Amino acid sequence: MRTILLLGLVPSLIACSGKSDADKPLLDEAARYHTEATAVQEQLEPLIDQIDSVRTLLVKKTSPAAKRTTQSLDSLKTAFEEWEENLVEVPGMKHEHHEHGTGEHHHHHANNNDTKDLPAIQMRDLQREFLTNIKQISVQTRQALDRAKNVQ
Repeated sequence: MRTILLLGLVPSLIACSGKSDADKPLLDEAARYHTEATAVQEQLEPLIDQIDSVRTLLVKKTSPAAKRTTQSLDSLKTAFEEWEENLVEVPGMKHEHHEHGTGEHHHHHANNNDTKDLPAIQMRDLQREFLTNIKQISVQTRQALDRAKNVQ
């Protein structure tokens, strides 16, 4: 009797999960994009942490290049923070918490209630877009910090 009851629960649990076996490859791909994006995020965080001190030095300079670089760094810091705020997890994916450069814990993920019902293909595309965006922010931040070193 107990076995019959448990077997009866399995289809109910599967039906409640909302994702089919056909979705698994897409969600696995989405999880890979998410993992890669958060790895880029972790590498970028120390550079983002440097922006305020670099900005302080640039503000003392009056050249147009210093002003442009300051604005660029400010925009990139804002873009990074918005990226963190909007990042969503892939349903069913275990999330590892990480430390921000100052030792404080950050867990900026958008409300997953908004995205948990996305079709798997859209979740994959969303995660791929998050990865593309954080890579662009990373490249542009590195370039702006390099420019800041040469500003007179």
